[in-house]
Amino acid sequence: MGAWHEQLRPWLRALILAAAVAGLVGCSLWVAAAYDDVVAFRYASACASGPEDNCVAKVTGTVIDKETGQSCTSDSNTSSSCTTYYRLRLRYGDRTEVRVVSSDTYDDVQRGDLAELGTWRDAVVSLTVRGHTSTYEPPSDDSTMWRLRAAWLVLGVAVWAVVSGRPAHLFAFPNFVWLWLALPISWLVHGALLGAGVLEWIWSTGFAVFGVLFAYVLWREGGRTRWSKRSRRGRPGLGLRPWRSR
Repeated sequence: MGAWHEQLRPWLRALILAAAVAGLVGCSLWVAAAYDDVVAFRYASACASGPEDNCVAKVTGTVIDKETGQSCTSDSNTSSSCTTYYRLRLRYGDRTEVRVVSSDTYDDVQRGDLAELGTWRDAVVSLTVRGHTSTYEPPSDDSTMWRLRAAWLVLGVAVWAVVSGRPAHLFAFPNFVWLWLALPISWLVHGALLGAGVLEWIWSTGFAVFGVLFAYVLWREGGRTRWSKRSRRGRPGLGLRPWRSR
């Protein structure tokens, strides 16, 4: 069978499990730090005098560039779906940032226009230019999502160490669904922690259910294949070990 398909030694599995548990604790603290930052931002008031860490500062910036284009995705049938994006590049102080805006804002804004910016810990969280206002979540909002995905992957290693411990199982094709599930699971947990719209709940749940069903089908078919191979090994006339009744 080979070491690739055999269980790791108990002490090595225990070591991997301990490392995974430590990783989960670290990821949890990592997620909590980003979550706390988002909550602090949502309850922050305007700064009374100049930029500070725990308030939203008002600064004046300049539109230094604008760009538009299309972001396209293709499915298995080679049909593509494209979405047009509109972006402004802003300069304020010694920093520059790019922010997505609506088509109306993009059409009205010109390079060199002054913009009133709201900044939270140096990141642009609001933009007002030519009568158009756009608001944004702080960078820690996206960071929370990515940290949740990291925690999910570490959890997968911990589950593998407890349930299997075979290297071949860790990299088996059905387990790659666990990687795919990191997306909908992170969306669902993010929505539970920080809120989400109805549509976000619907498609996040749909993605998660689809991933679970897909993993079930893959594991079921994989189990049938392994059982079929074992059965064939016991049949005489195939050049393998004959079946012996006891």
